[in-house]
Amino acid sequence: MKKLHWALPGMAGLASAVLLYCGLAATAPSSPDERHPLRSYKPRPGIQGRIVLEEMHAKGIPATPLSATLALGLSRSGRLSDEERIAMTSVLFALYNPENTSGANPEIALELKSLAADSNKQTAAYAAMYYARLGYQPDTKQVLDQALQSGALPTDSYFREIAHLIPSAPPEKKKEFMAEVLASSNRLASDILASGLNSGQDSSAASFLKSSEDMAKLLRATEPDFGHEVGLYDGTDGLRYRTWLRASASIESAKTGRNTDDIIIAKLSESDTDPRKVLAYLSAWEAMPLLAHAAPDSQVQKLAAIARRHSDQNPGNSYMRSLAETIEVRMKHPPPAAPKAVFKMPTEPAVAPVQAPHPLQSVPKHP
Repeated sequence: MKKLHWALPGMAGLASAVLLYCGLAATAPSSPDERHPLRSYKPRPGIQGRIVLEEMHAKGIPATPLSATLALGLSRSGRLSDEERIAMTSVLFALYNPENTSGANPEIALELKSLAADSNKQTAAYAAMYYARLGYQPDTKQVLDQALQSGALPTDSYFREIAHLIPSAPPEKKKEFMAEVLASSNRLASDILASGLNSGQDSSAASFLKSSEDMAKLLRATEPDFGHEVGLYDGTDGLRYRTWLRASASIESAKTGRNTDDIIIAKLSESDTDPRKVLAYLSAWEAMPLLAHAAPDSQVQKLAAIARRHSDQNPGNSYMRSLAETIEVRMKHPPPAAPKAVFKMPTEPAVAPVQAPHPLQSVPKHP
């Protein structure tokens, strides 16, 4: 009986251990793979599914083999609505990277290319754009042309993607794409290329653009303006103009060896320059060194005076007043204040006295 007495507690302990293990197993957290948001996603009709997928994309989906498998599986399932396929293009694009951490870059690119031919024009437009943003590939231009001809991509969007494609294209294709943009004189493409030239992020692309005569011609054909209402100032036009001016000056500097700032000052000092262009450039951060070192009676100081005068002439525009004040705050030697008008009493009567008629002239004549 003693053996049985000691065995029973042992058996009870074993049973408790088994129950404890089972309880822990039931409450243990699931693995990260099981919690993957794309694994639990159920297709749904209408805009609701697109919203859910876009929220997933915004929160970040890791570019892993599992993510690629799940995303490609959903995209190819045939169960997604038009709205969901639109969102899926951005999910796929986010999983593609130069390191190919998903191990599925070729499959992702092929899926985006396939979606660029989708019957839904929005899906096709997004897919064509993302396919082009993967970087130059031999068939990228063909995919963009197809999306343009089908009406999926508007003209501006097409040339925007051609401009983005130039940095990653081989030399001969760079020239071909640049010639196409020049022939179109597309302002959006011009803005993108000017910004790229100024940023210098891709040194080979910046070098090509600075030496390209087609780029110089494009900039000459697309100088931004502010419209005819001189009292209005659009901040977007201001940003476009200073980007354009710096890019234009950089190209001229590369060709002539002249200092970029000297070229900019000369351009702003032309007699027919809109004063709002002076406001736009001098208020930009790129102009801060110019303003800080401007000597009294220098051309930069004179330009600052032009900016202030235009602001004073349009007192209802607080934006222009703010820009003019920003310019002067950054100057060690701001332009001298304009002299205030002094009122003087008139020395002559304001209205000439009425001359009395001659007595003979005042007598009416008989008929």
